[in-house]
Amino acid sequence: MKSASLEQTESQYMRLAFLWSFIPGVLLAVVCSLGWTQGVDDRPGTWRVAPRISVGTTYSDNINLAPANQAQEDFVLQVDPGVSVRKRGGRLDLRLDYTAQGLMYANNNDANKINNFLQAFGTAELIEQNLFLDAYGSISQVPIESSGRTDVGDLGSRGGTASGLNLFNNIDFGLPGAAELFGPTGIFSDIALTDNQATAHRFGISPYWRQNIGGWAEALLRYRYDNIFYDEEDGINDQQIDRQTDLSDSQIHTVEVNLASGRRFSTLEWNIDYFYQRQKQDEEAINTTDDGDDRRENVVGQLNYRLNQYWALLAEAGYENNQVTDFEESRNGTYWGLGAIWSPSRFVELKGLYGQDVNELALRWNPSIRTLLEISRRDQDVGVDPGVRWTGTFSHRTHRTTWSASYTDEVTNNQQLFGSGLLGVGPDGQPLPLDEQGQVVISEGLFGSSNQNFRRKRFDAGMTYRRGPTGFWVNVFNEDREGQDSASDESNYGASALWTWRLMPRTASFFGAGWGHDDLSEDQQNDYWVSVIGLARVFTPNSGGLISYRYYKNDAESAEQGFRENRLNIRYSMKF
Repeated sequence: MKSASLEQTESQYMRLAFLWSFIPGVLLAVVCSLGWTQGVDDRPGTWRVAPRISVGTTYSDNINLAPANQAQEDFVLQVDPGVSVRKRGGRLDLRLDYTAQGLMYANNNDANKINNFLQAFGTAELIEQNLFLDAYGSISQVPIESSGRTDVGDLGSRGGTASGLNLFNNIDFGLPGAAELFGPTGIFSDIALTDNQATAHRFGISPYWRQNIGGWAEALLRYRYDNIFYDEEDGINDQQIDRQTDLSDSQIHTVEVNLASGRRFSTLEWNIDYFYQRQKQDEEAINTTDDGDDRRENVVGQLNYRLNQYWALLAEAGYENNQVTDFEESRNGTYWGLGAIWSPSRFVELKGLYGQDVNELALRWNPSIRTLLEISRRDQDVGVDPGVRWTGTFSHRTHRTTWSASYTDEVTNNQQLFGSGLLGVGPDGQPLPLDEQGQVVISEGLFGSSNQNFRRKRFDAGMTYRRGPTGFWVNVFNEDREGQDSASDESNYGASALWTWRLMPRTASFFGAGWGHDDLSEDQQNDYWVSVIGLARVFTPNSGGLISYRYYKNDAESAEQGFRENRLNIRYSMKF
């Protein structure tokens, strides 16, 4: 037994250690404010550096998200220094957002910590029109187990997407400067003490070469290296050490080669794509192939011969060579098909392909620049988990609304999903950086982190409305994860809605509600409910405050997983 004086000494030491570890983040904001304030410039091609700091406190009557008889209340002091960097124009485009989330708990001193959050993407033109370099990175908090307790910031989807219940972390208040004051940290934070959280890091670099070959061909050669690793969380209990170390760090090497017909070709168009990717997991990881790697390799060639303005003949051939954990029965080999493309107008295109081991039907409808519908059904008998794949995307914009929907079907894993979290995909299939709102592709839901591959089917749909002082958002989502072992199958679906109203030129109210359901096994299902209400005010162009109340509960099938929480948050933010 420790004496009271010894425990008090240790408590004081931990407080000092926490404060000392937090000093660099505070100094970062101070130095930035003193040294870079004069460097802010809105002209194209100039650097825009915006340091910021947010200070607030949160009261929770169930900080550990436990059943009522085990709930613990706590006050949490939160200090979040950060910096945003923008550079556009010239030969360098850069976007970086970093926040050091410092948390100090009144009743759980040993849980004091700093969570790092980073989203960064930069692309540089090293040799004009030929050699380019992308560099990117992210740091975020992720759940360890699907079956564990999960804070609301991880429901629906993560990483900045306005989908699912995470919609509440990206509120558009319609106030001047509010996005930079409140957007980087959101109104929810990963402060719950669930012992089910790890810090995931992803850093990557990608040089690539573009070459025009005399107008006859366009060539692209790209190499990508991604490093994904997880930090163990301090203060986890003995029962959770095993599951924490099971999270496998990964290194992913990718080579892409594309050769396409150039402008000299008109009647006949062609392209050849080669893709090779190897994912190396740490030796401690279980469920890996004999050499510890997942390998995906394919080459695809297409010919398109235009008969007239309405019809074109199509030929496609490919080869698949894959070795993917948990999908050992996947088939490698060749396939080919013949077909046609019918374009009755410039708004509609219908594609059909049929042949050995492959058939496909695809539709594109693009009546205006505001509306796009693409949907395809492809049945391929070679590749990873061969069979029918549906994919689709829809977008439509009006004067006041934006509608969107998407569906994906793929074989992937947590490391792959986190590895693609900063990148969108452009028309040429190449990565794109984050947009100014920090939107990203990743949509992992509340699923935990594992080393297994799975087949992922994801549907998202949403609508946004903005008219004058009023804004309204609604989203629905559904995701199914299937392994070759049906016992590991998981599903998650739900919906959310958010309403904002600008009461005065600098003050806005907001109200939102959401629900998410998951089926993790035959004897565990969760129904998550969340509602939030609050006020935000911008005091000056560089400062603002926010107050919010949140109610959060889980009606779980197993009673020990259920909980209810009330949370009140007050925050003051400023940028320099």
